[in-house]
Amino acid sequence: MLTYANNKTFIMKKTLTFFFLVAVSIIAITGCKKSGGVPAPTITAISPASGIANTAVTITGTNFDATASKNTVKFNGTIATVTSASSTSLVVMAPAAGSTGVVTVTTSGGTATGPAFTYLQPPTITSISPATGIANTVVTISGTNFKTTTTNNVVKFNGVTATVQTATSTSLTVSAPVSTTGTVSVTTSDGTANGPTFTYIPAPTITSINPASGPAGSAVTITGTDFDATAANDIVKFNGVTAAVTSATTTQLVVTAPVTGTTGNVTVTTTGGTSNGMPFTYTTGPDIYLAGLNASGGSGGYWKNNSWVSLTNCGAAFSIYVSGTDVYVSGVDISSLLPAYWKNGTENTLPVTAGVTAGQARSIVVSGTDVYIAGLEGSPGNTAPRLWKNGVSQSLALPVTGGDQRAFAVAISGSDVYVAGNAQPSLATGHQVATIWKNGAATYLTNGDYYSLSSLFINGADIYAAGQNVITSFSNPRYYWKNNTPITLSGTAYRCTGIGVTTSGDVYISGDDGLSPQYWKNGTVTPLLPNPSSASYATGVFIVSNDVYICGNYGGGGSGYWKNGTWNQVNNAQSINAIFVK
Repeated sequence: MLTYANNKTFIMKKTLTFFFLVAVSIIAITGCKKSGGVPAPTITAISPASGIANTAVTITGTNFDATASKNTVKFNGTIATVTSASSTSLVVMAPAAGSTGVVTVTTSGGTATGPAFTYLQPPTITSISPATGIANTVVTISGTNFKTTTTNNVVKFNGVTATVQTATSTSLTVSAPVSTTGTVSVTTSDGTANGPTFTYIPAPTITSINPASGPAGSAVTITGTDFDATAANDIVKFNGVTAAVTSATTTQLVVTAPVTGTTGNVTVTTTGGTSNGMPFTYTTGPDIYLAGLNASGGSGGYWKNNSWVSLTNCGAAFSIYVSGTDVYVSGVDISSLLPAYWKNGTENTLPVTAGVTAGQARSIVVSGTDVYIAGLEGSPGNTAPRLWKNGVSQSLALPVTGGDQRAFAVAISGSDVYVAGNAQPSLATGHQVATIWKNGAATYLTNGDYYSLSSLFINGADIYAAGQNVITSFSNPRYYWKNNTPITLSGTAYRCTGIGVTTSGDVYISGDDGLSPQYWKNGTVTPLLPNPSSASYATGVFIVSNDVYICGNYGGGGSGYWKNGTWNQVNNAQSINAIFVK
């Protein structure tokens, strides 16, 4: 039976229980809110979940503060910059000092912990070695954060993918692909690094070779691009046989055709690669000798098959003659200004009249063991013709003493010695007359007034001569002579410099019209250049069988010779005065 005391106790316990439950409910309800009733944020996702520092990351969730500055976002404890905010989305920049770890968002309502953000480690390039080369050059790339598996590194040379041969986290070795000069880049799953520039060394190219044919030992000029300016760094081959390079620029090489070479392509190899090939034809034809001045310093000497031979003290080289293996050149000693000749490079001075301070050895021929030289001594207005035999002055009959009397050519026929030039029969009239001396006796040529002969040729019993009319008016007829009979030349003949006769009897004369080189065949003129140039002239002719060689200058094309009308340039020639073919 329930007593009053027990009932009172029961009622008190029920009352205490009720108030306890009410208190617990209030605590539970208020625990879900901060002051003012702000709900705590939540994070449902981050995007992207990986990246490098300063990657823009979008955080999706609830209860964010719409004011960006009232959201504190941390990447593994490092505060990030919030760039935009709404209650359900924040855009933040992954902090540079952050590291891989969870992302948190804190507002006045509390803190939410989200997924982890993974910091990627993009590669860096500190150097490449070498920085220049050709395709397939092995290049070492140094840096950081490379992948140790070769296929996980994508290396490009100016955008072209290279083959990675080896890989560590700090070094890659790659083979340079066929590409062009540009930046080297490395890409991994973590990003891309752009490094230094790799410069491709271009392969040389050949645009021309001159001459394109010749005997072994010929000097050959190779013109093109991207040669090495250091001669030893250019490897030139004639059909596979290495040639000696005598001079080099980036656009021109001068080489010697190797003795063991054969007809085929000429190539040039440098560190940049091997050029295209251009054909060179080996010939067994005659040797070409040319006398004149070299463009380097203007020294006198001669070329044999395009190879230069300098002569000591030679200030001018007017004539050349080859007898057996002996090479003779006549000219002027550069120091004394007196006539001299050189035999195989050894100088021999010629005697002149006492008191004479100038002279020229203009023409030289060899007959047996005798050396004959025609020339002059004295100064303009007072010159005298001279003939020397083995260095001894010979007699030439002169009508008067003084005036401008000169000898320019000498020829031998049997025991007869012929000299061509001009005499001055009368000091009173003052004009020159074309003259041929035979064994010292003078013959004045028909219609030879105001002429000076510069060339002479003996063909059997026939004597041919040609020269220059000293009257500048071209209205006067121009001639060459055969046995003292004048033969008119067609066209405009300013001067005739050489004469020769082929085995078939055709007479060729070299010369010019005052502007451009030309030749006459049996009196009929033919220009040697399509476009006249005041810097062009023809200076001599030499005939072998029916091949006609004419030496001279081709204006902007340099100095050299024409063979049957085809031009052949000579290396480094300032001027060419005479030709001999043997």
